[in-house]
Amino acid sequence: MAQRYILTVDVGTSSTKTAVWNAQGAALAEATAPYALNRPQPLWAEIDPHVWWQAISETIQQVVTRAGVRADEIAGIGIDAISWTLIPVDAAINPLAPAMIWLDRRAGEETAWLKSQPEAEQFVNLSANPLDEAYITPKLVWLRKHKPEIFDSAHKFLEATGFITARFTGQFICDLTQAYGYHFFDIQNERWDEAAAARIGVPLEKMPRLCPPTEIVGTVTAQAAADTGLCAGIPVIAGCLDAVVGALGSGVTRPGQTNEQGGQAGGLGISLDRVVVEPRLIFSHHVVPGQYILAAGTVGGGSLGWFRDQLGQVETAVSPLIQQNPFELFSLQASQSPPGANGLIFLPYMAGERTPLWSSVARGVFFGLSYSTSRADILRAIMEGCAFAVYDNLQVAAEHGVTVDEYLGSGGATQSAVWCQIKADVYGRPFVVAQRADGGEGGHGLGLFALTAYAVGLVDDIGACVNSLLPQRRIYEPSPPNHAYYQALFQVYRRVSRKLLDDFADLDRIQKSRNA
Repeated sequence: MAQRYILTVDVGTSSTKTAVWNAQGAALAEATAPYALNRPQPLWAEIDPHVWWQAISETIQQVVTRAGVRADEIAGIGIDAISWTLIPVDAAINPLAPAMIWLDRRAGEETAWLKSQPEAEQFVNLSANPLDEAYITPKLVWLRKHKPEIFDSAHKFLEATGFITARFTGQFICDLTQAYGYHFFDIQNERWDEAAAARIGVPLEKMPRLCPPTEIVGTVTAQAAADTGLCAGIPVIAGCLDAVVGALGSGVTRPGQTNEQGGQAGGLGISLDRVVVEPRLIFSHHVVPGQYILAAGTVGGGSLGWFRDQLGQVETAVSPLIQQNPFELFSLQASQSPPGANGLIFLPYMAGERTPLWSSVARGVFFGLSYSTSRADILRAIMEGCAFAVYDNLQVAAEHGVTVDEYLGSGGATQSAVWCQIKADVYGRPFVVAQRADGGEGGHGLGLFALTAYAVGLVDDIGACVNSLLPQRRIYEPSPPNHAYYQALFQVYRRVSRKLLDDFADLDRIQKSRNA
Protein backbone atom coordinates (compact mmCIF):
# COMPACT_ATOMS: atom_id res chain seq x y z
CA MET A 1 0.00 0.00 0.00
CA ALA A 2 1.28 3.48 -0.85
CA GLN A 3 2.70 5.56 1.99
CA ARG A 4 0.21 8.16 3.23
CA TYR A 5 1.32 11.64 4.25
CA ILE A 6 -0.15 14.63 6.10
CA LEU A 7 0.31 18.24 5.00
CA THR A 8 0.09 20.92 7.72
CA VAL A 9 -0.19 24.68 7.18
CA ASP A 10 0.43 27.08 10.09
CA VAL A 11 -0.52 30.67 9.19
CA GLY A 12 1.10 32.98 11.74
CA THR A 13 1.26 36.71 12.29
CA SER A 14 4.57 37.20 10.47
CA SER A 15 5.08 33.97 8.51
CA THR A 16 3.50 30.76 7.24
CA LYS A 17 5.11 27.42 8.05
CA THR A 18 4.18 24.35 6.03
CA ALA A 19 5.30 20.76 6.62
CA VAL A 20 4.90 17.24 5.23
CA TRP A 21 4.65 14.40 7.77
CA ASN A 22 4.74 10.64 7.33
CA ALA A 23 2.14 8.42 8.96
CA GLN A 24 4.39 7.88 11.96
CA GLY A 25 4.50 11.58 12.80
CA ALA A 26 7.96 12.43 11.51
CA ALA A 27 8.33 15.76 9.70
CA LEU A 28 9.95 15.03 6.34
CA ALA A 29 10.22 18.62 5.11
CA GLU A 30 9.39 22.11 6.35
CA ALA A 31 9.34 25.51 4.68
CA THR A 32 8.62 29.01 5.97
CA ALA A 33 7.58 32.13 4.08
CA PRO A 34 7.78 35.46 5.93
CA TYR A 35 5.63 38.50 5.24
CA ALA A 36 5.05 41.96 6.67
CA LEU A 37 1.98 43.54 8.18
CA ASN A 38 0.61 46.84 6.96
CA ARG A 39 0.07 49.61 9.51
CA PRO A 40 -1.45 52.51 7.53
CA GLN A 41 -2.58 54.17 10.77
CA PRO A 42 -1.22 53.89 14.35
CA LEU A 43 -3.81 51.42 15.70
CA TRP A 44 -4.31 49.47 12.49
CA ALA A 45 -2.74 46.10 11.72
CA GLU A 46 -3.78 44.43 8.50
CA ILE A 47 -2.59 42.22 5.67
CA ASP A 48 -3.75 41.39 2.18
CA PRO A 49 -5.13 37.80 2.46
CA HIS A 50 -3.68 37.05 -0.98
CA VAL A 51 -0.27 37.26 0.71
CA TRP A 52 -1.22 34.29 2.89
CA TRP A 53 -2.36 32.26 -0.09
CA GLN A 54 0.82 33.06 -1.99
CA ALA A 55 2.93 31.99 1.02
CA ILE A 56 0.92 28.78 1.34
CA SER A 57 1.24 27.96 -2.36
CA GLU A 58 4.99 28.55 -2.37
CA THR A 59 5.73 26.57 0.80
CA ILE A 60 3.56 23.63 -0.27
CA GLN A 61 5.49 23.28 -3.52
CA GLN A 62 8.77 23.48 -1.59
CA VAL A 63 7.95 20.83 1.02
CA VAL A 64 6.38 18.38 -1.42
CA THR A 65 9.50 18.57 -3.59
CA ARG A 66 11.92 18.31 -0.66
CA ALA A 67 10.06 15.40 0.92
CA GLY A 68 10.04 13.53 -2.38
CA VAL A 69 6.36 12.64 -2.16
CA ARG A 70 3.67 12.66 -4.81
CA ALA A 71 0.67 14.89 -4.30
CA ASP A 72 -1.68 11.92 -4.67
CA GLU A 73 -0.01 10.30 -1.64
CA ILE A 74 -1.20 13.08 0.70
CA ALA A 75 -4.03 11.75 2.87
CA GLY A 76 -5.20 15.07 4.32
CA ILE A 77 -4.50 18.75 4.90
CA GLY A 78 -4.75 20.54 8.25
CA ILE A 79 -4.69 24.32 8.74
CA ASP A 80 -4.31 26.58 11.74
CA ALA A 81 -4.18 30.36 11.76
CA ILE A 82 -4.09 33.47 13.89
CA SER A 83 -7.01 34.64 15.99
CA TRP A 84 -9.50 37.54 15.95
CA THR A 85 -9.15 38.31 12.24
CA LEU A 86 -11.93 39.69 10.02
CA ILE A 87 -12.01 39.04 6.27
CA PRO A 88 -15.14 40.02 4.32
CA VAL A 89 -15.35 38.04 1.08
CA ASP A 90 -17.60 37.76 -1.95
CA ALA A 91 -19.17 34.52 -3.17
CA ALA A 92 -15.99 33.68 -5.12
CA ILE A 93 -13.86 34.00 -1.91
CA ASN A 94 -12.28 37.23 -3.08
CA PRO A 95 -11.36 39.48 -0.12
CA LEU A 96 -13.26 42.75 -0.20
CA ALA A 97 -10.85 44.49 2.20
CA PRO A 98 -7.52 43.80 3.92
CA ALA A 99 -7.71 41.35 6.81
CA MET A 100 -7.90 43.11 10.18
CA ILE A 101 -5.81 40.85 12.43
CA TRP A 102 -5.67 40.36 16.19
CA LEU A 103 -3.19 43.24 16.66
CA ASP A 104 -5.62 45.72 15.10
CA ARG A 105 -7.14 48.02 17.73
CA ARG A 106 -8.87 50.63 15.55
CA ALA A 107 -12.35 49.78 16.87
CA GLY A 108 -12.08 51.66 20.17
CA GLU A 109 -15.28 53.65 19.72
CA GLU A 110 -17.15 50.56 18.59
CA THR A 111 -15.96 48.64 21.65
CA ALA A 112 -17.16 51.46 23.89
CA TRP A 113 -20.54 51.34 22.12
CA LEU A 114 -20.81 47.57 22.69
CA LYS A 115 -19.94 48.00 26.36
CA SER A 116 -22.63 50.68 26.69
CA GLN A 117 -25.41 48.44 25.44
CA PRO A 118 -27.89 46.96 27.94
CA GLU A 119 -26.98 43.52 26.55
CA ALA A 120 -23.22 43.98 27.10
CA GLU A 121 -23.07 41.51 29.99
CA GLN A 122 -25.12 39.05 27.96
CA PHE A 123 -22.60 39.26 25.09
CA VAL A 124 -19.76 38.45 27.54
CA ASN A 125 -21.63 35.58 29.21
CA LEU A 126 -22.77 34.13 25.89
CA SER A 127 -19.28 33.93 24.38
CA ALA A 128 -17.34 33.65 27.68
CA ASN A 129 -15.05 36.43 26.44
CA PRO A 130 -14.55 40.13 27.24
CA LEU A 131 -15.46 42.99 24.95
CA ASP A 132 -12.15 44.31 23.62
CA GLU A 133 -10.93 45.95 20.41
CA ALA A 134 -8.87 42.89 19.52
CA TYR A 135 -11.92 40.66 19.01
CA ILE A 136 -13.78 40.31 15.71
CA THR A 137 -17.09 41.72 17.00
CA PRO A 138 -15.93 45.38 17.31
CA LYS A 139 -14.23 45.06 13.92
CA LEU A 140 -17.54 44.04 12.36
CA VAL A 141 -19.21 47.07 13.93
CA TRP A 142 -16.35 49.28 12.65
CA LEU A 143 -16.74 47.85 9.14
CA ARG A 144 -20.50 48.48 9.17
CA LYS A 145 -19.95 52.08 10.32
CA HIS A 146 -16.96 53.09 8.22
CA LYS A 147 -17.22 50.81 5.15
CA PRO A 148 -20.94 50.14 4.80
CA GLU A 149 -20.64 49.28 1.10
CA ILE A 150 -18.22 46.44 1.95
CA PHE A 151 -20.29 45.29 4.92
CA ASP A 152 -23.47 45.17 2.85
CA SER A 153 -21.93 43.51 -0.22
CA ALA A 154 -19.99 40.83 1.70
CA HIS A 155 -21.19 37.29 1.02
CA LYS A 156 -19.55 35.95 4.19
CA PHE A 157 -17.48 37.23 7.09
CA LEU A 158 -14.57 34.85 7.60
CA GLU A 159 -11.75 34.54 10.12
CA ALA A 160 -8.22 33.52 9.12
CA THR A 161 -8.54 29.72 9.27
CA GLY A 162 -11.92 29.83 7.57
CA PHE A 163 -10.55 31.95 4.74
CA ILE A 164 -7.70 29.53 4.03
CA THR A 165 -10.04 26.53 4.26
CA ALA A 166 -12.40 28.25 1.82
CA ARG A 167 -9.56 28.86 -0.64
CA PHE A 168 -8.69 25.16 -0.52
CA THR A 169 -12.23 23.76 -0.71
CA GLY A 170 -14.71 26.44 -1.75
CA GLN A 171 -16.64 25.83 1.48
CA PHE A 172 -17.51 28.58 3.97
CA ILE A 173 -17.03 27.43 7.57
CA CYS A 174 -15.89 28.66 10.98
CA ASP A 175 -14.43 26.04 13.29
CA LEU A 176 -15.43 26.06 16.97
CA THR A 177 -11.99 27.16 18.23
CA GLN A 178 -12.09 30.35 16.13
CA ALA A 179 -15.74 31.21 16.86
CA TYR A 180 -14.81 32.73 20.25
CA GLY A 181 -13.92 35.94 18.42
CA TYR A 182 -17.63 36.67 17.92
CA HIS A 183 -19.80 37.80 20.85
CA PHE A 184 -22.92 36.33 19.29
CA PHE A 185 -21.37 32.84 19.46
CA ASP A 186 -23.15 30.74 22.08
CA ILE A 187 -20.18 28.78 23.37
CA GLN A 188 -22.27 26.46 25.54
CA ASN A 189 -24.57 25.37 22.71
CA GLU A 190 -22.09 25.81 19.87
CA ARG A 191 -24.33 27.96 17.67
CA TRP A 192 -24.76 31.53 16.45
CA ASP A 193 -27.23 33.40 18.67
CA GLU A 194 -29.80 35.13 16.49
CA ALA A 195 -30.90 37.72 19.08
CA ALA A 196 -27.34 38.77 19.97
CA ALA A 197 -26.35 39.00 16.31
CA ALA A 198 -29.39 41.15 15.57
CA ARG A 199 -28.61 43.49 18.48
CA ILE A 200 -25.00 43.87 17.32
CA GLY A 201 -26.18 44.34 13.75
CA VAL A 202 -24.72 41.31 11.98
CA PRO A 203 -26.99 39.39 9.55
CA LEU A 204 -26.52 35.68 10.29
CA GLU A 205 -26.85 34.80 6.60
CA LYS A 206 -23.42 36.42 6.22
CA MET A 207 -21.89 34.07 8.80
CA PRO A 208 -20.33 30.72 7.81
CA ARG A 209 -21.42 27.34 9.09
CA LEU A 210 -19.97 26.27 12.46
CA CYS A 211 -18.17 22.93 12.69
CA PRO A 212 -15.63 21.03 14.83
CA PRO A 213 -11.92 21.31 13.90
CA THR A 214 -11.63 17.68 12.82
CA GLU A 215 -14.53 17.73 10.36
CA ILE A 216 -13.49 17.06 6.78
CA VAL A 217 -15.23 20.06 5.22
CA GLY A 218 -14.29 19.41 1.62
CA THR A 219 -11.50 18.53 -0.76
CA VAL A 220 -8.92 20.49 -2.71
CA THR A 221 -10.57 22.18 -5.69
CA ALA A 222 -9.15 22.26 -9.19
CA GLN A 223 -8.25 25.94 -8.77
CA ALA A 224 -6.49 25.34 -5.42
CA ALA A 225 -4.64 22.41 -6.99
CA ALA A 226 -3.45 24.63 -9.82
CA ASP A 227 -2.27 27.29 -7.35
CA THR A 228 -0.44 24.94 -4.98
CA GLY A 229 0.79 22.11 -7.20
CA LEU A 230 -1.37 19.60 -5.33
CA CYS A 231 -3.97 17.37 -6.93
CA ALA A 232 -7.70 17.90 -6.63
CA GLY A 233 -9.65 15.73 -4.21
CA ILE A 234 -7.32 15.74 -1.15
CA PRO A 235 -9.44 15.92 2.05
CA VAL A 236 -9.17 19.18 4.02
CA ILE A 237 -10.22 19.46 7.66
CA ALA A 238 -11.86 22.55 9.17
CA GLY A 239 -8.68 23.39 11.07
CA CYS A 240 -8.37 25.60 14.12
CA LEU A 241 -6.89 28.47 16.10
CA ASP A 242 -3.09 28.49 16.23
CA ALA A 243 -2.90 28.89 20.02
CA VAL A 244 -5.00 25.82 20.83
CA VAL A 245 -3.25 23.51 18.40
CA GLY A 246 0.02 24.84 19.84
CA ALA A 247 -1.21 23.78 23.28
CA LEU A 248 -2.04 20.33 21.89
CA GLY A 249 1.39 20.10 20.27
CA SER A 250 3.07 20.92 23.58
CA GLY A 251 1.30 17.99 25.25
CA VAL A 252 -2.00 19.42 26.53
CA THR A 253 -4.31 16.47 25.87
CA ARG A 254 -6.46 16.26 29.03
CA PRO A 255 -8.15 18.60 31.53
CA GLY A 256 -5.77 20.06 34.10
CA GLN A 257 -2.79 20.24 31.78
CA THR A 258 -1.50 23.72 30.99
CA ASN A 259 0.74 25.10 28.28
CA GLU A 260 2.78 28.27 28.59
CA GLN A 261 3.97 29.77 25.32
CA GLY A 262 7.23 31.57 25.91
CA GLY A 263 7.60 33.83 22.91
CA GLN A 264 7.00 37.39 21.68
CA ALA A 265 3.27 37.01 22.35
CA GLY A 266 3.25 34.66 25.31
CA GLY A 267 0.61 33.39 27.65
CA LEU A 268 -0.89 30.17 28.85
CA GLY A 269 -3.76 27.82 28.10
CA ILE A 270 -5.39 25.59 30.72
CA SER A 271 -7.47 22.66 29.49
CA LEU A 272 -10.88 22.37 31.19
CA ASP A 273 -13.98 20.22 30.79
CA ARG A 274 -16.39 23.06 31.62
CA VAL A 275 -17.12 26.62 30.51
CA VAL A 276 -15.69 29.39 32.71
CA VAL A 277 -16.77 32.99 32.23
CA GLU A 278 -14.00 35.33 33.37
CA PRO A 279 -13.80 38.64 31.47
CA ARG A 280 -10.21 39.21 32.56
CA LEU A 281 -9.15 36.09 30.62
CA ILE A 282 -9.83 34.45 27.24
CA PHE A 283 -11.92 31.34 26.62
CA SER A 284 -12.25 29.02 23.62
CA HIS A 285 -12.88 25.44 22.62
CA HIS A 286 -9.90 23.12 22.66
CA VAL A 287 -9.25 21.03 19.56
CA VAL A 288 -9.71 17.88 21.66
CA PRO A 289 -13.45 17.06 21.76
CA GLY A 290 -15.14 17.83 25.08
CA GLN A 291 -12.39 20.17 26.27
CA TYR A 292 -11.98 23.95 26.44
CA ILE A 293 -9.01 26.27 26.88
CA LEU A 294 -8.99 29.03 29.52
CA ALA A 295 -6.28 31.25 28.16
CA ALA A 296 -4.17 34.25 29.03
CA GLY A 297 -2.21 36.45 26.67
CA THR A 298 0.85 38.48 27.58
CA VAL A 299 3.19 40.59 25.46
CA GLY A 300 6.30 40.70 27.65
CA GLY A 301 8.14 37.90 25.90
CA GLY A 302 9.69 40.42 23.53
CA SER A 303 11.38 42.29 26.37
CA LEU A 304 14.64 40.41 25.98
CA GLY A 305 14.55 41.21 22.28
CA TRP A 306 14.22 44.90 23.22
CA PHE A 307 17.21 44.53 25.58
CA ARG A 308 19.24 42.89 22.81
CA ASP A 309 18.44 45.65 20.31
CA GLN A 310 18.99 48.59 22.68
CA LEU A 311 21.58 47.37 25.20
CA GLY A 312 22.96 44.10 23.86
CA GLN A 313 25.43 45.31 21.28
CA VAL A 314 28.31 43.40 22.92
CA GLU A 315 26.46 40.09 22.96
CA THR A 316 25.24 40.63 19.40
CA ALA A 317 28.79 41.33 18.21
CA VAL A 318 30.48 38.36 19.90
CA SER A 319 27.68 35.87 19.31
CA PRO A 320 28.87 34.67 15.84
CA LEU A 321 32.47 34.48 17.06
CA ILE A 322 31.72 32.10 19.93
CA GLN A 323 28.76 30.40 18.20
CA GLN A 324 26.24 31.25 20.91
CA ASN A 325 23.20 33.39 20.29
CA PRO A 326 22.73 36.54 22.40
CA PHE A 327 19.89 35.01 24.41
CA GLU A 328 22.17 32.22 25.65
CA LEU A 329 24.62 34.88 26.81
CA PHE A 330 21.80 36.77 28.54
CA SER A 331 20.80 33.60 30.39
CA LEU A 332 24.37 33.06 31.58
CA GLN A 333 24.44 36.59 32.98
CA ALA A 334 20.99 36.29 34.57
CA SER A 335 22.17 33.19 36.42
CA GLN A 336 24.70 35.37 38.25
CA SER A 337 21.91 37.38 39.88
CA PRO A 338 20.05 35.84 42.85
CA PRO A 339 16.28 35.17 42.93
CA GLY A 340 14.55 38.54 43.21
CA ALA A 341 17.29 40.26 41.14
CA ASN A 342 18.55 42.11 44.24
CA GLY A 343 15.25 43.91 44.73
CA LEU A 344 14.56 44.85 41.11
CA ILE A 345 11.04 44.21 39.73
CA PHE A 346 10.11 44.56 36.07
CA LEU A 347 6.62 45.19 34.68
CA PRO A 348 6.85 43.69 31.15
CA TYR A 349 4.20 45.89 29.53
CA MET A 350 6.38 47.01 26.64
CA ALA A 351 3.43 47.04 24.24
CA GLY A 352 0.60 47.39 26.72
CA GLU A 353 -0.79 44.23 28.26
CA ARG A 354 -3.49 41.82 27.34
CA THR A 355 -4.83 39.64 30.16
CA PRO A 356 -5.69 40.35 32.90
CA LEU A 357 -5.23 44.14 32.51
CA TRP A 358 -6.55 44.64 28.95
CA SER A 359 -4.63 47.89 28.69
CA SER A 360 -3.13 49.28 25.50
CA VAL A 361 -1.52 52.18 27.40
CA ALA A 362 0.38 50.24 30.09
CA ARG A 363 4.16 50.43 29.67
CA GLY A 364 7.29 48.69 30.90
CA VAL A 365 8.66 49.67 34.30
CA PHE A 366 11.79 48.84 36.28
CA PHE A 367 10.90 49.25 39.96
CA GLY A 368 13.70 49.24 42.52
CA LEU A 369 16.70 50.42 40.50
CA SER A 370 19.71 51.50 42.55
CA TYR A 371 23.39 52.28 42.02
CA SER A 372 24.15 48.67 42.90
CA THR A 373 21.84 47.27 40.22
CA SER A 374 23.89 45.20 37.78
CA ARG A 375 23.37 44.16 34.20
CA ALA A 376 22.70 40.63 35.46
CA ASP A 377 20.01 41.98 37.80
CA ILE A 378 18.26 43.73 34.92
CA LEU A 379 18.29 40.59 32.79
CA ARG A 380 17.02 38.42 35.64
CA ALA A 381 14.32 40.98 36.50
CA ILE A 382 13.08 40.84 32.89
CA MET A 383 12.78 37.06 33.09
CA GLU A 384 11.08 37.21 36.49
CA GLY A 385 8.72 39.97 35.37
CA CYS A 386 7.53 37.87 32.43
CA ALA A 387 6.92 34.97 34.84
CA PHE A 388 5.01 37.26 37.21
CA ALA A 389 2.81 38.40 34.31
CA VAL A 390 1.78 34.80 33.66
CA TYR A 391 1.37 34.07 37.37
CA ASP A 392 -0.95 37.09 37.59
CA ASN A 393 -3.29 35.25 35.23
CA LEU A 394 -2.96 31.98 37.11
CA GLN A 395 -4.23 33.72 40.24
CA VAL A 396 -7.31 34.93 38.34
CA ALA A 397 -7.99 31.38 37.11
CA ALA A 398 -7.62 30.03 40.64
CA GLU A 399 -10.51 32.26 41.74
CA HIS A 400 -12.74 29.98 39.66
CA GLY A 401 -11.41 26.79 41.22
CA VAL A 402 -9.18 26.05 38.25
CA THR A 403 -6.26 23.80 39.16
CA VAL A 404 -3.20 22.78 37.16
CA ASP A 405 -2.07 19.15 37.19
CA GLU A 406 0.88 19.51 34.81
CA TYR A 407 2.53 22.74 33.68
CA LEU A 408 4.02 22.36 30.20
CA GLY A 409 6.29 24.96 28.63
CA SER A 410 6.92 25.62 24.95
CA GLY A 411 8.50 28.25 22.73
CA GLY A 412 11.91 29.89 22.60
CA ALA A 413 12.05 30.65 26.32
CA THR A 414 12.32 26.93 27.12
CA GLN A 415 15.85 27.00 25.67
CA SER A 416 16.93 28.89 28.80
CA ALA A 417 17.35 26.61 31.83
CA VAL A 418 17.58 29.70 34.02
CA TRP A 419 14.24 31.02 32.81
CA CYS A 420 12.58 27.60 33.16
CA GLN A 421 13.80 27.36 36.77
CA ILE A 422 12.54 30.89 37.50
CA LYS A 423 9.10 29.84 36.25
CA ALA A 424 9.08 26.68 38.38
CA ASP A 425 10.00 28.75 41.44
CA VAL A 426 7.48 31.53 40.73
CA TYR A 427 4.59 29.14 39.98
CA GLY A 428 5.48 26.77 42.78
CA ARG A 429 5.05 23.66 40.64
CA PRO A 430 7.27 21.59 38.34
CA PHE A 431 7.85 23.26 34.99
CA VAL A 432 7.88 20.58 32.30
CA VAL A 433 9.09 20.67 28.71
CA ALA A 434 7.68 17.74 26.72
CA GLN A 435 10.08 16.58 24.03
CA ARG A 436 10.19 14.36 21.00
CA ALA A 437 12.44 11.31 20.99
CA ASP A 438 15.17 13.38 19.30
CA GLY A 439 15.02 15.99 22.10
CA GLY A 440 13.15 18.59 20.07
CA GLU A 441 9.90 20.27 21.09
CA GLY A 442 6.43 19.63 19.77
CA GLY A 443 4.55 22.70 18.63
CA HIS A 444 1.87 23.79 16.19
CA GLY A 445 2.89 21.40 13.43
CA LEU A 446 2.94 18.33 15.66
CA GLY A 447 -0.46 19.19 17.10
CA LEU A 448 -1.89 19.83 13.64
CA PHE A 449 -0.47 16.52 12.41
CA ALA A 450 -2.24 14.64 15.22
CA LEU A 451 -5.50 16.48 14.56
CA THR A 452 -5.42 15.82 10.82
CA ALA A 453 -4.23 12.21 11.13
CA TYR A 454 -7.17 11.55 13.45
CA ALA A 455 -9.63 13.20 11.08
CA VAL A 456 -8.55 11.09 8.08
CA GLY A 457 -8.32 7.86 10.07
CA LEU A 458 -4.55 7.38 10.36
CA VAL A 459 -4.73 7.39 14.19
CA ASP A 460 -7.53 6.44 16.59
CA ASP A 461 -7.00 9.00 19.36
CA ILE A 462 -5.67 12.58 19.23
CA GLY A 463 -4.24 12.62 22.75
CA ALA A 464 -2.59 9.21 22.48
CA CYS A 465 -0.99 10.28 19.19
CA VAL A 466 0.50 13.43 20.75
CA ASN A 467 1.72 11.58 23.83
CA SER A 468 3.44 8.96 21.68
CA LEU A 469 5.26 11.70 19.77
CA LEU A 470 6.38 13.45 22.99
CA PRO A 471 7.84 10.58 25.03
CA GLN A 472 10.39 12.60 27.00
CA ARG A 473 10.03 15.16 29.81
CA ARG A 474 12.58 17.76 30.91
CA ILE A 475 11.48 18.75 34.41
CA TYR A 476 12.46 21.76 36.56
CA GLU A 477 11.47 21.23 40.19
CA PRO A 478 10.48 24.29 42.26
CA SER A 479 12.47 25.43 45.28
CA PRO A 480 10.06 25.96 48.24
CA PRO A 481 12.20 28.77 49.76
CA ASN A 482 12.45 30.54 46.40
CA HIS A 483 8.71 30.16 45.82
CA ALA A 484 7.94 31.71 49.21
CA TYR A 485 10.25 34.62 48.40
CA TYR A 486 8.67 35.08 44.95
CA GLN A 487 5.20 35.04 46.51
CA ALA A 488 6.14 38.10 48.56
CA LEU A 489 7.70 39.85 45.55
CA PHE A 490 4.65 39.07 43.42
CA GLN A 491 2.42 40.97 45.82
CA VAL A 492 4.60 44.04 45.26
CA TYR A 493 4.54 43.45 41.49
CA ARG A 494 0.76 43.24 41.46
CA ARG A 495 0.23 46.31 43.65
CA VAL A 496 2.62 48.42 41.57
CA SER A 497 1.00 47.33 38.30
CA ARG A 498 -2.49 48.27 39.49
CA LYS A 499 -1.45 51.54 41.10
CA LEU A 500 0.16 52.69 37.86
CA LEU A 501 -2.85 52.09 35.60
CA ASP A 502 -4.17 55.65 35.98
CA ASP A 503 -0.66 57.04 35.53
CA PHE A 504 -0.22 55.01 32.34
CA ALA A 505 -3.45 56.55 31.03
CA ASP A 506 -2.32 60.07 31.97
CA LEU A 507 1.06 59.54 30.34
CA ASP A 508 -0.60 58.33 27.15
CA ARG A 509 -2.95 61.34 27.13
CA ILE A 510 -0.04 63.78 27.63
CA GLN A 511 1.99 62.17 24.84
CA LYS A 512 -0.94 62.26 22.44
CA SER A 513 -1.67 65.91 23.20
CA ARG A 514 1.97 66.81 22.50
CA ASN A 515 1.99 64.88 19.24
CA ALA A 516 -1.37 66.22 18.07
